[in-house]
Amino acid sequence: MCPMLAYQGDEANQDERSQLRAAVVMSLAGSLCAADASIARRLLLEETVMLETAGVGATEALFTLVAIVARFANPADVWLLWRARQATPETRLGVDVEQVGRLGIEQSRAILEQAASGDGSNADDARQALAWITQGADSGAFDDLAGYFAWSDDRFGLTVAGST
Repeated sequence: MCPMLAYQGDEANQDERSQLRAAVVMSLAGSLCAADASIARRLLLEETVMLETAGVGATEALFTLVAIVARFANPADVWLLWRARQATPETRLGVDVEQVGRLGIEQSRAILEQAASGDGSNADDARQALAWITQGADSGAFDDLAGYFAWSDDRFGLTVAGST
C-alpha cells in the first residue's frame, strides 16, 4: 500500500495518491497509537515533497500530519515540521509554531542550534527555524500551550487510542 500512497515525482496517479494519503491521515487522526509514529512521519514527508514540487498550495492532510507528528513529542521531528512549514507560501502561513511546543521547545532549539553552528544549507535552515521559534516565543505563541494543544487536537480530530 505504501507505494500507492507515495509521491513518485511524476504526474501519473498523483490525485489518487493524494486522496489515499488524505484518507489514511484521517484514519490515523481518529485513533492514534505509538505504533503510528513512523507512518505519520513518512506520510508527512510524502505530503511535503508533493507540495514542494508543486510550489504552491497546502492540504488539510499536511496540517493534520503536522499535528499528528507533533503529538508524538520527538524533538528530532522539528526538521519535519520545519520542512513542512517551508514547502509553499501557503504552508508558511498555515503551520503553527505552537506545534514545536509539543516536541519540546528547548530540546528542539538544542537540535537546531547544533545544526546552526555548522556551514551549508542545513545550517541556514536551522538558523531560519530558530528565528521562527524565537519570533513565535516573542509573540506569545507558547504562553498557553495546553489551550493550543486542546484546540489543535479538536481542530484536527486527533484521538489517542493508546499511549503516544
